[in-house]
Amino acid sequence: MIDDLDTQMATLKELVANKQASAEPGAAKSAVLSPEDRLNQRKVPYTVAVTSGKGGVGKTVATVNLALNFAKHGLKVLLIDADLGLANIDVVLGLSPEHTIQDVLSGEMSLDEVAVEGPEGITVLPAASGVAELSNLDETQRLALMDHIDRWNTDFDVVLVDTGAGISPNVRFFVLAVERIMVVATPDPASVTDAYALMKVMFLNHRVTNFDLLVNQVQSREEALDVYRTLNKVLEQFLNIGLNFVGFIPQDPQLGQATRKQQAVTQLFPEAPASKAFAGLAGRLLKSWVHNRHDDGRLTFFWRKLLDDSGTTPNS
Repeated sequence: MIDDLDTQMATLKELVANKQASAEPGAAKSAVLSPEDRLNQRKVPYTVAVTSGKGGVGKTVATVNLALNFAKHGLKVLLIDADLGLANIDVVLGLSPEHTIQDVLSGEMSLDEVAVEGPEGITVLPAASGVAELSNLDETQRLALMDHIDRWNTDFDVVLVDTGAGISPNVRFFVLAVERIMVVATPDPASVTDAYALMKVMFLNHRVTNFDLLVNQVQSREEALDVYRTLNKVLEQFLNIGLNFVGFIPQDPQLGQATRKQQAVTQLFPEAPASKAFAGLAGRLLKSWVHNRHDDGRLTFFWRKLLDDSGTTPNS
């Protein structure tokens, strides 16, 4: 199964190479832009997968609240529900989309027709729920979806991909397609173990060497740092993986209240501890993005055409 995914990624690399080779000779490329200009002019979206080794750690809630905070910074945000068979972003946000990614894959709809507007003007690309066949797309379907996204005529600044939990082919495919990978974990030992397993698989089989860690549902910063130290110690000792602690979200009853009301805590309780934590996290991430991009030697694919046309390369 892992070999099949590597074959798919190799096929994507070949598609990218073919696109570059078929470009008109002598076509002018825009000047290389500073990170600040790229962000402000939306030339190259920052692509981030929010993932986890275990379900139930608050991954989707974190993705949604980050998206809303990025939008509050004046950025154009796309939120992709990549938990294709068990989608719930629409539920968390109280949306009722008429169509989903399934309609794109069937050839009945375009991405423009499926995408819906969410709070703060974010764009949501919804997936289907309870559709077993979408939980394990085949190679043709994955390549088709990536091609649809690559050809989408958009100008997003930030793209957040909410993956499923675990190490399924779908999860690994979307994780490999983005620039930054944020792993969400909690202090629960099973969550920490599964987060390690996810990063181990991505390192050993796909050569991914950089991850961000967000620790959720903690009582204090020190508890969050304990999770980070535990993971970082074994990752450095056995795998030589770089793990970046990006922050933590405290346990907050208002977060649960907001979720039950199908709203983001950022919207419903802007002064709640969790809301302030998400706002701080978004600000720190944006500040780091305009100064550097990870470079682990991987080729990313979301909006690869934009990267090619802008005269830049991913992770530069």
